[in-house]
Amino acid sequence: MANIAFFGLGAMGAPIANNLASEGHHLAVFDTNPQACSRISGPHVRIGNNPADTAQGCDFVITLLPTSSEVKQVICGPEGAIRASTKNTVFIDMSTGSLADFMELHAAITAQEMSLIDSPIARGPEYAAARQNLFLVGGEESEIDRIYPILAPICEEVVHCGEAGSALKTKIINNYLASVSVVANAEALALASAVGLNRDFLRNLWKRTVAGRGSLETIFPNKAFIGDFTPGFSARLARKDLYLAQELGEKFGVPMTTGTAAIEMFTLQQTKGRIDDDWSALLDILQDMSKKS
Repeated sequence: MANIAFFGLGAMGAPIANNLASEGHHLAVFDTNPQACSRISGPHVRIGNNPADTAQGCDFVITLLPTSSEVKQVICGPEGAIRASTKNTVFIDMSTGSLADFMELHAAITAQEMSLIDSPIARGPEYAAARQNLFLVGGEESEIDRIYPILAPICEEVVHCGEAGSALKTKIINNYLASVSVVANAEALALASAVGLNRDFLRNLWKRTVAGRGSLETIFPNKAFIGDFTPGFSARLARKDLYLAQELGEKFGVPMTTGTAAIEMFTLQQTKGRIDDDWSALLDILQDMSKKS
C-alpha cells in the first residue's frame, strides 16, 4: 500500500480520498476547511496540520483544488508539501487550472528530481463516489506506470493523453465544448418553449439530426476530417438559418448569443472566400489561421 498526501476534500475530492482510504492506502489529508477532513475515514487516515506536515513520509501527493494559485500555495508555499518531499516523490494535480501555471510548477518540481503529473477528471462527483470517473493523465510512460496502481482501482479508466500538460489541455478544451453546448442547448430550448413547441418532442427529434447527434459524430468525420469541403450544407445556408433563429429570438425575447458568435464565424468564412464551402470548412480556416499566428 502507498503513502499518499491528499489536498482538497470538496465535492470531488472527498469521495476520491475515501476510495483511496478504502483501498488500504495510508492517507494523510489536509483542507483549509477543517470540517472537510472529518468526511474521510479509514484505519490509516491521518489529518495533517499543514501541507508540509501532511506530506511528510508520503511517496504521492495529490492536489484537487479550485485554482492554480491554491495548488502552488499548497505545494510551494512557506509550509508547502514540497518541503517535506524527497527525490522521486510523485505529485498528481487533479485540479483544472491554468496551463501556464501548471507548466511553471512542473519545471520547478522536475528540477528537484520529482514528478508532477496532470490528472484532471473528466466526470462529476457522482461518478467519483461510484468509481466510474475518467482520470486524464499527462506525463512520461514511466511516471504513468507509477501512478496507475493508485488510480486504476478507483476509476473506470486512466486515459494517458500524452506528455506533461496534455491532460490539462484535453480537459480545458473538453469543458469548453461542453459549456458552449450547454449554452446553445439552453438558448434553443428556451426559444422552442417561447414559440410553443414541446420540449420532449424536440429532444427525441434532435436525437435523429445533427443537432442532437453532434457534429463530431456526423459532419466532421465525413467532411472536414477527410478534406472534403464540397457543401453537404454550406456555411451560407448555415448563416442564413442562424439569422432566422435570431429573428425569432428577438420577437420572443430570447437572447441568442451563441448564434451571434456563430454568425461572426461564418462571416469569417466568407471573408476567406469560402462561404459556399461546407460549414465544416470553418475548421480548415481556423487551423490555417493558427499556423500563421
